[in-house]
Parts: sequence; C-alpha cells; structure tokens
Amino acid sequence: MRLFSNVTTGLTILAVVFTSTLSNISTASIPDLEANKDERALSNPSYILGQYWFRKLNGSRALIDFPPAYDYLKDALSQILPQTNLYNTKIEMTLLNSSQSNAFVIPGNHLFIYSDIMEMITSEDMLFGLLGHEIAHLDLRHYERQTKHSGEELQKTLVMLGAGIAAALAGAGSDATTALWLGGIANQAENTLTYSRNQEQEADRRGREYLINAGLAPEGMTKLFQAFFKQALGRPKLEYLSSHPSPNSRLSDSFSTETKETILSNNTTTDFEFFRASMLAYRAGIEDKPFTYLDQNIQDNDAKNFAKGLFSYLIQSPERALIFLNKLEKHNQFTDYLQALSYAASGQTEQGLNIINMRLDLAPKDILFSMLHAQLTKTKPISVYSNYLYEQRLIWRANIQYYQSRNNIPMALNYRALLDFSQGKDKTAEYLIKRAENDAKDNDKNAIQETAAKFKIINEAEKQEDLEEENRN
Repeated sequence: MRLFSNVTTGLTILAVVFTSTLSNISTASIPDLEANKDERALSNPSYILGQYWFRKLNGSRALIDFPPAYDYLKDALSQILPQTNLYNTKIEMTLLNSSQSNAFVIPGNHLFIYSDIMEMITSEDMLFGLLGHEIAHLDLRHYERQTKHSGEELQKTLVMLGAGIAAALAGAGSDATTALWLGGIANQAENTLTYSRNQEQEADRRGREYLINAGLAPEGMTKLFQAFFKQALGRPKLEYLSSHPSPNSRLSDSFSTETKETILSNNTTTDFEFFRASMLAYRAGIEDKPFTYLDQNIQDNDAKNFAKGLFSYLIQSPERALIFLNKLEKHNQFTDYLQALSYAASGQTEQGLNIINMRLDLAPKDILFSMLHAQLTKTKPISVYSNYLYEQRLIWRANIQYYQSRNNIPMALNYRALLDFSQGKDKTAEYLIKRAENDAKDNDKNAIQETAAKFKIINEAEKQEDLEEENRN
C-alpha cells in the first residue's frame, strides 16, 4: 500500500527556476555579512531566499503536519542554541515525508528534516548530533561565506546542472509534490556545489562542541556517523567529487576527538521515542505494508502503538486509531493530542474535549490544546503570540472555524489567505484577501488591509531578488 506520494516526482518548471533564479548571481550584489545583523529581515537577501523556499516546501503534500512533533523539536533545539551565536534567533522547522534520508538548512535559519532519516536515528543523542551539525552550518554562516567566494564558476555549474536535469525530465507532469522535489534538487545542488568538504567537517567539529558545552552526549555524533557509514556500505563514492566528506572520513574524524562523559550520556527520553514514531508513521505511508514497516522499525510498544494509531488517523480511520491508543500504558502530549483528534473525528467530541480540558487545566495557554479546543467548540481562540509557522497554522485554522461559525466570511477569508500564503499559494491568497477586503465591515477592514500589505511587502522583496515569478501559483 502506497498511501503518500514519494516526494521524488518529476516537474517541468526546473529550467525556469534555475535559469531565472541564477541569471543574476554574478551581477547581483553579494550580501554584506557585517551589514545583515538581523538574519530574519526583508533587507537580508539570504533571508528572502530562505523564506521563499520555506513557503514553497510548506505547501507540499509531503508536509508532516503533527504539532507535537514540532513542539518536541523546538525544545530539543533550545538545548543547543544557547551554546551558539544564534541564542536569540528563532529556527523555523519543517518536517517532510520522504523516502530519502536527509536533513538540511537554508538561509534565514530554516531547518528541514526528512522522515526517512529517523530510520537511522534511533536515539536522542543521535538526533542531537544531527541538530548540532545543522545548527553549526547556520552559526558559521556557511551559505553567506560561500556565496561571497563563489563568483561566475558557481553560476556556470548551476546553470549546466539545471539544464541537464530539466532536459532529463522534459515532458514530466508536475503535481502537488513539485515544490518538495524541487527543494530536494536545490538541496543536492547546495550540498554538491556550495557546502565544501571543509565546511562539512567544520560543522561536525563545531556541532560536537555545542553538545559538550550543553551537557549533551557527544557520542551521539559518532553514532550518527556510524549509521551513515553502514548506509553507505556497498555504495562507493569518490570523496573529491563530493562536497561532503565520506562517512568513513567523518567517522574517523569523530573518533579522533576526545570523548567526554556528560550528565546526559546514554539518556533516551520517552518524548524522543514518540517524536521518532510520529515521523515514521508518516513514512509508513510510502510503504506497501505500512504496519509491517512500523513493526520492523519501532521497538518500544507504546511508541509502536502510537505510530500505528497516527497512521490510522492519517488514512481517515479514527476508530482504528483509538483501538491502538487504548493499548498505551503511558500517555504524554503526543498521545493526548492524537487521542483528542481521533475522538473528534469519530464523532465523540465530548471525549476529545475531556482530554483537552485536562491538558488546559495544567497549562491554560498551551497553543496546541487551546487552539484544538477552539476548533472543536468553534469559540474565539485565546490571544496568544507565536511567530513559529506550525503554531500560526493552528491559530489561523481556529480563527477560520470561529469566524465561519459567526458567518463573518471576510475575516474567515483573511485567515484562510494567511494560511495559503504561508504555503506559497500566492495567487489564491491574494484573491481571497481582495474578496475579504471588498466585503468586510469597517471594524474588520484594518486587519484585512494589514494582511494585504504584508503580502505585498514580501512579494516585492522576492521580486527584487528575481524570485517572485517562480513563487506564483
């Protein structure tokens, strides 16, 4: 059974993207590394580029949209970030369903993790090793440093690569996963042509320092490279043709660094098991035998039943999801959120609200459960601030439900436009916001006009970087 599309699908827009996006590389002004102190400002070309791809990839059908997984990842990052120069910086996260093992960062402090890599990452310290490495790329500003030293040779190589791929895929139809596939190609080009082997090793070593300084087990990075090494067996690769050192080289380098014991060595938390199970539940949808896949890849019984419950919910079988969830011996945010969703989807809203209310009794302003409560009761969401996209999606959806229930269509369209725009659906968002502005009452016009102005500012910034046309739908 292959429920979810494999993300490596064909597309026809590649030639347009590579030629138009790269046509001004040699002539465009190189980012001034000292001037761009605010990493997430629209005056920063790196941020504009990163945000452009971030919106595209978040509009993919392969997006993993399970909020507790993002909450866990945000907390994991918070343990490493204080050891970096990014301490007061927000790292935006996107989890993607894929049969490829990958994780990467793009400018503007955006982190992407593919579900398949969690087959290899079997402990929390390995995940911290991965996060340390990726954060180091951002902290060391590898993208900006490489851009500054690239010049025309990079442009020529990228154009040739883009033309070759476009020719190979000529005539292939695009679909809902086009953006993600394109992101994978962009990432391959970045890995091959932008991140040098020296930068990868620099990120390895700096990431290991973060782990030690944070009191986390540095052995996690060694275990991670061991997993990479095993995966690479039987696939010989000439290192000088690659931007990444071979897994063997990275493993040797990791062993050459003195191991330090930490207070958190060999510690695997329950939450990690459920984060991993969430990722693999989505990944199972690409397999012909999803439940067999989960049995083979998840050892912990509670995590396994949770994963099977999440997979059942994703295939619109909430009753079956509840059967698996009722087998759990322990509960946490992951299980409670899924159980509340499953009760609601099976028509047992009161049982779902009971679980949500128990959570809110402990944390009244918890965004995940307060927004779920608002959606199920169609009441006005509490006022909470967040600038993480996964949390904003929850707030927007709750407001859509509330304003629809009040028959305030313009405000419902306003929040729907915000949601669509965040997924790279610019034309749809602009159409919705125009409808909303035309039909809105005076007391709602200001909010709707602010949304329209936000869209315009972002589109103008992308246009200045020759990205705007590719971001139209």
